[in-house]
Amino acid sequence: MKKLALIICLAVPSVCAGAEVGWKDLVVASMSDCLKEAMAAAALEDGGDAIILACRGDKARILFNMLGEKIHAELVQDKNGKFENRPFGNNTCYHRIEDAGGKPSNEFRCDLVLVTGEALKD
Repeated sequence: MKKLALIICLAVPSVCAGAEVGWKDLVVASMSDCLKEAMAAAALEDGGDAIILACRGDKARILFNMLGEKIHAELVQDKNGKFENRPFGNNTCYHRIEDAGGKPSNEFRCDLVLVTGEALKD
């Protein structure tokens, strides 16, 4: 965990400026990285009264693993495969461990939900 904190401090110096870095600070920095990736990749979904921003790969894996310090994974099986889910607030990070055919998988995704309410509905 200390190694990860050092990496985040190097990548996002404002998080570490003069203060001890806590778990929540690291999670917020990881969420910020996820949001930046989602915006850059235009990985946005319209959820009616919310916008879902999704990141995948390393950014999602880092956030999923950091959340694991306090949030236990729920095992979920659906038509897309078997997943370990870590929900937090309106958001969720997923680790797909089996694909729909039952073959081992190792894919990560985090969905960060920005609730916009009625104001931005079409």
